[in-house]
Amino acid sequence: MQLVEVMVAAAVFTAASGSSLQLFAQAAGSSQQAELRQQRIERIELDRLQLQAHWRRVLEGVEVCAIGSEQLRELAASVPAPPQVQRELVPGEQPDELWLRWRFDGEAAVVRERLVTTAGLGTSCTVPVPLTDSQVEGLL
Repeated sequence: MQLVEVMVAAAVFTAASGSSLQLFAQAAGSSQQAELRQQRIERIELDRLQLQAHWRRVLEGVEVCAIGSEQLRELAASVPAPPQVQRELVPGEQPDELWLRWRFDGEAAVVRERLVTTAGLGTSCTVPVPLTDSQVEGLL
């Protein structure tokens, strides 16, 4: 083998090794970023579950017809948001609707969004049903 062939082979080997290491580093970095994002999404889901449980505990036995989005916001303020997560509470179109929006610190895009209503929390407003004519006659 001539010296030129050895030099070309060494250069090709070095370039291939460098490219391979760069690809491996990119893959490892992407994998680490994906894992970090998944952990943050799990924090958001945990926050959602904690808020729901807190609301259900507080609203148990309360006349739900009087609860509105502002009261839900006040109740949510007592549950702190997880680290590195921003929680935004926005009143909905109906009086008992509240939009929950989560995003990560330093990011402008909303990651998760959920509409919460008092009915969705498993509570109901009992409205008295008027008596029918036959029911009234039965009472007389």
